[in-house]
Amino acid sequence: MTRRQRFTVIGGLLFLIVALAWLWSMVQNRFPNIFDRETTDAAELEKLKKAELRQPVVSGTDWPQFYGPNRDGVVPAPELNTDWAKKEPAKLWSVPIGGGYSSFAVVDGSAYTMDKIDNRERIVCLDTATGATRWTHDREVTYRRAGTNFLPGPRSTPSVHDGKLYAVGAMGQFVCLQLPTVPDGKPTLLWEKDLVVEWEVSLPTWSMACSPLIEGDLVIVQPGGRKGTVVAYNRSSGEVRWTAGNEATGYSSPVAATLGGLRQIVAVSGKNVFGMNASDGKILWKQSFVTQFDGNIALPVIAGDFVFVSASYNRGCACFAVEPGGQSAKPVYVKPNRLMRNHIGSSVHRNGFVFGYDNTVLACVNLREGTAVEDWMPADQESKLERGCVLLLGDSLLSLGERGTVSLGSADAKGYTAQGRLPNVLSGGECWALPVYVQGRLFLRDGEKAVCLDLRKD
Repeated sequence: MTRRQRFTVIGGLLFLIVALAWLWSMVQNRFPNIFDRETTDAAELEKLKKAELRQPVVSGTDWPQFYGPNRDGVVPAPELNTDWAKKEPAKLWSVPIGGGYSSFAVVDGSAYTMDKIDNRERIVCLDTATGATRWTHDREVTYRRAGTNFLPGPRSTPSVHDGKLYAVGAMGQFVCLQLPTVPDGKPTLLWEKDLVVEWEVSLPTWSMACSPLIEGDLVIVQPGGRKGTVVAYNRSSGEVRWTAGNEATGYSSPVAATLGGLRQIVAVSGKNVFGMNASDGKILWKQSFVTQFDGNIALPVIAGDFVFVSASYNRGCACFAVEPGGQSAKPVYVKPNRLMRNHIGSSVHRNGFVFGYDNTVLACVNLREGTAVEDWMPADQESKLERGCVLLLGDSLLSLGERGTVSLGSADAKGYTAQGRLPNVLSGGECWALPVYVQGRLFLRDGEKAVCLDLRKD
C-alpha cells in the first residue's frame, strides 16, 4: 500500500468515526431512553407495600398556587354535585382573555391568571363572582429569546401569599406585586428579576413554565440556568437565599414535602428528579429521569416518603423511596414508556392509587405494586383519545381534555363510574391550562376566554 493510499484509508476511517459519533449523538438526543430497561427493587417494593402513604391535610378554602393548596391537585369537595344528569352544571360567566396556558390562583374572591395580547404579557385579576376585570399589570415583551414567535402566551401560574403575588413570564420575567387593599385599587411592583440574565439560562424549546412555590419566607422558582437549576429568594425583599444545581430545567415546578422526616423541595429538571434541603438548598438526593426534549412537565407526586414521577415522550414513570433522615433515595421501580405517561397535566394520588392521563387515556395505577389497574375504565366511558389533566375532588375525579371537554367520575380504584360530561366547554385543541376548583365553582380557560362553572349540588 502506497503512502497516499494509507493517508486515504486513515482519513476515511477518521471521517467514519466522526460521522458515527455525530450519528450516535443525534440518536441519544432524539431518543435518550432507547436503552432504558424496566427495573424493580424487590426489597424496596415490599417496604412500599407496607408503608403509610400519608397525604397533607388541605387547609383553607382558597386555591393560592399552581395545582392547589398543597400543589397536588387534591381538595375536599363536600359541596360537589356528582349527578350531572340530574343537575347539569351552569355557566356562571365567560369573559374574553388573551393567549397562554396559565392556570388560576383564586384567593379572597379574586382569580389571578396570565395572558398575552399583542406584544404585552399581562397579569390579570378577575372578580370570581362576575368575571369582571378588576385590574391588569402588563409589560411589553418579545418572545425572540425563545428563537420563535409561535408561543401564544405565558405558561406558568401566579402564586398569592400574604397580600403579594408572584409570577414568572414565558421569557423569564419574575415579578412580585403588592396587591391592592381597597376597591378599584391597582397593584404595586415590589421587585422584579430577569431569570434568564441572572442565572444564564438557555430557554427550553417551549419557554419557561415554572410556577413560583412559597415555602416559609422563601419564594422558589426553577429557571434551570448554569448558575442555578432551582433558586430561592426571600419573598419580601427578592434577595437570593440559595441556589441548587446547574442543569437545564424542563417544564415542571418545584413542590415542598416532608420526606424521611426532613422538610425538602422536590424538583424535576429535564433529566433528573432531586430533593433539596428547604432551608439551604443543599441537594440531598438525585435520581435520573431523562426524557426526550427535556419534556418533564408533570409535578412529582408525593405519597408518604415516596416520590412518583411520570412523563410522556417515550419516558414512562418511576417511583423512588426517600430513606429515613431524608438524605438519600432509591428507585423502587422504573417503568420505561408504559404504565403512566403524563404529558400536559400531572397525576393525583388517593389511598395508594395514582390517577392521571397515560398519554391520551385516563388510567389508574396501583402505586404499591407498580402495576396498571386493568379494565379500570369501561370501554363505553373511554376518553376520545386526547391528552388531559385531572383533579381529585373528594371522592370524584374531574378531568379536562385538551379539546375542552370536562368530565366527572368516581375516583375508585375498583373501576371508573361516570358522573357527568360537558363537551366543548372550551374551544381549540390546546386547552392545557389546569382547571381550578374552589367551593363548588370550577375555573377554566383556553386561549380566548375564561369560564366559571357552578358545580354545587344545591
